[in-house]
Amino acid sequence: MTTPEPRIDGREERGDRTAQALLTAGRNAFAKVGYAAASVRDIARAAGVNPALVRYHFGSKEGLYRQVIDEAMSGLKGRLFSAFAQAGTPRERIHRGIGAYLEHLAQERDFPRLVQRALLNNDPHLRRVAHEYLSPLVDILRPFVGRRSVTSLGNLEEIIVSVFGAIIAPFLYEPLLADLFRRDVLSPAALKRRRRHIEALVELTLAQILPPEA
Repeated sequence: MTTPEPRIDGREERGDRTAQALLTAGRNAFAKVGYAAASVRDIARAAGVNPALVRYHFGSKEGLYRQVIDEAMSGLKGRLFSAFAQAGTPRERIHRGIGAYLEHLAQERDFPRLVQRALLNNDPHLRRVAHEYLSPLVDILRPFVGRRSVTSLGNLEEIIVSVFGAIIAPFLYEPLLADLFRRDVLSPAALKRRRRHIEALVELTLAQILPPEA
């Protein structure tokens, strides 16, 4: 006897598509103008749905915003944890992490501005989520430096801030840098050069905090 295939509820499928459309439109709006200036009506218009569906799917604009932030940060966490979890020397794993972060920013172009606007607004939800998702990554890095945690380049915290800034700066300041250098600073070729530059800077640091064979 053949077992009948489960039926897909058309309403449920449409609901999923609607929720995803609202998440995409909300993310674009929050990244562009910030939480306060983004209106439910404009988000719904961009998603091509009735504004009442924001409340139906997410409870409120704040609920939609929280979901946008959660998804944005969980995507980054997944990439970075995957990069660090693979076998290899500390040096190899750190370089994979740098590559994963650059790839995430290149594919999620609104992510830097979304986070920047939330931080400028001192958003407590982003700070909580960032701490929840990113603190374990800092803990992963700590064993790599062993006892040589303070170098002429500073301690681990200062090194992380410097590398973080070097990676994210072109994405945050892309319009200014494009005008200044008269080229696309986020083209595939430009990002390849950027990765090589950051890896060279990181090597200068790793030479002080890791044994040669690591």
